Amino acid sequence: MANLLLVEDDEEICEILQFYLLENESYQVTIAHSAEQALPLIRLRRFDLALLDVQLPGRDGIELCEELRKLSNCPVIFISCLSDDDTIIRALNMGGDDYLVKPFRPAVLLARIEANLRRAQALRPESPHLRVGELEMDTATRTVYKRGEALVLSPTEYEILYYLMVNRDRFVTFDEVYQSVWQRPSLGDVRALFVHVSHLRQKIEDNPAKPLYLRTHLRDGYIFSEPSSSAAQGN
Repeated sequence: MANLLLVEDDEEICEILQFYLLENESYQVTIAHSAEQALPLIRLRRFDLALLDVQLPGRDGIELCEELRKLSNCPVIFISCLSDDDTIIRALNMGGDDYLVKPFRPAVLLARIEANLRRAQALRPESPHLRVGELEMDTATRTVYKRGEALVLSPTEYEILYYLMVNRDRFVTFDEVYQSVWQRPSLGDVRALFVHVSHLRQKIEDNPAKPLYLRTHLRDGYIFSEPSSSAAQGN
């Protein structure tokens, strides 16, 4: 049974979401109405996924996500009536994995939860270790190392890197990566992918402004490959 955390200050919305979530007997739901209520719960319990409203009293949901990321790498889905690009990008930058704009149908939320849980919980026994240059991925523990030092990646960053490492030295379009990671068509909107790739570069590249591993190609996709020795020395 997946243990979900719902942080929402509107009690009526909490009741509605809890009703639909508990109809699926695969979920257990814990509710908090503010960041101050949620943080002690996160420190005490292990959650498989968190649903965070952006507009919370006191610290907002994005600030809460930043704190949550210090304690857990569980998937985070933001649920908010705010749909502007700045808010969405800020939410993803702080460690969010998905963003759903209110109002939404409960079935859509359930589909997003299931997709994020599948990505976070999937094991990759067919290829337990992947290595590209100085990057190594242990798929059994979902841990990525750079020069032997473990990196802290969000579940979405991990899934993007996994897809790219499996497809090393091959051009993959933005839509291909999005479809693989989010388990749905991009419909031309790959902003979330760009935000997570930017974060991923901050962690795997020595100079994110001049990436050697994860390079944009033809303005339509990526090529992930081992840096050549000359390129690495030049950087």
